[in-house]
Amino acid sequence: MDYTTLAAQLFLTGIFLSSLYVLVTFGLTMIFGVMGIVNFAHASFAILGGYLCLVAVTSLGMNPFLALVPVVVFMALVGWLTFDFFARYTLDLGDSHVVIYYALLLIISNILALIYGLDYKFIPSSLGYTQLQLGPVKYPVIKVLVALLSLATVGGLSLYLKFSETGKKIRAVSQSKESAEILGIDSFRIQRITWVIGVVSAGLMGALVGLVNPFSPYAGTTYLIVAFSVAILGGMGSLFGTIVAGFIVGMTESLCSLILPSQISPVVSFLLIIFVLMLKPEGLFRRA
Repeated sequence: MDYTTLAAQLFLTGIFLSSLYVLVTFGLTMIFGVMGIVNFAHASFAILGGYLCLVAVTSLGMNPFLALVPVVVFMALVGWLTFDFFARYTLDLGDSHVVIYYALLLIISNILALIYGLDYKFIPSSLGYTQLQLGPVKYPVIKVLVALLSLATVGGLSLYLKFSETGKKIRAVSQSKESAEILGIDSFRIQRITWVIGVVSAGLMGALVGLVNPFSPYAGTTYLIVAFSVAILGGMGSLFGTIVAGFIVGMTESLCSLILPSQISPVVSFLLIIFVLMLKPEGLFRRA
C-alpha cells in the first residue's frame, strides 16, 4: 500500500471517528447547556444502547440497522423514566450532582455486567467485512454507513434545534433559564425533552459503535473521556463547538497515525486540547 492510499484511508477513518465523537458529545453538551448537569452516566447510556441493539439482532433476528429503531424508542423511554425518577431531583444540587451521576454510571455498568457478563460483545451484521472500492482505496461499507447515520443524526438534531418551536425554546433555556421563564417557556418541560434527546443520542451512538467495535459493560469509560474532551475543547454548552471539536479530535487522532504509532495518536489529541485551553480556557466557542 502506497503512502497516498494509506493517507486516504486514514482520512476516511478520521471522518468515521469524528462522526461518532460528535454524536456522543452532542447530547452531553445539550444536557449541560440546558440543565447545567455534568452527566457522567452518559457513557453508560451509550453501552445500554449497544446491548439493546445486540438483543434485537441476536434474539429477535432483526437487521442491525432496522434494530436501531426499537433502540431509539426504548432509549427514549429510558430517558423519560430516568428524568422523572432521578434527574429532576438533581437539578438544584449544585456541584454535588457530579458524584451522584458517577454513581449512576457505576450502577448501570454493574447491572449490565451482572446480566451480560464481562466478555466483550459484537453486534453481527450481514455486511461483515464487505469493502467499498473508491479507486485504489478500500474501506468497510459498515463504517461508511455508521458514519453517515451519525452525521445525519447530528444534522437532524441541529436543524431541529434551529427551526422547530421546541428547538428554539431549548436554545432559549440554554442561554437564560430565567429569561425564558419570563417569556412563558416551561423550562421544566424543556429540560425533560433535552434529557431524553441526550439519552437517545448516547444510546444510538452505542448501538452504532457496537456494529464496528466490540464492547463490554465497562467500555463506556473510553467514550466518556472522549466526550468530555470534545465538549471542553469546543466550549461546554456550545453545540457548534462540539461539532468542530469532534472533527478536530477525530481527524487529529486518525491522521497522526501516518507518522506515529496508533497507540500514541490519542495522546496528540489531548496535547492539542491542552494547548488550545491554555490559549482559550473557555474552549473554542462560547455557549450559543
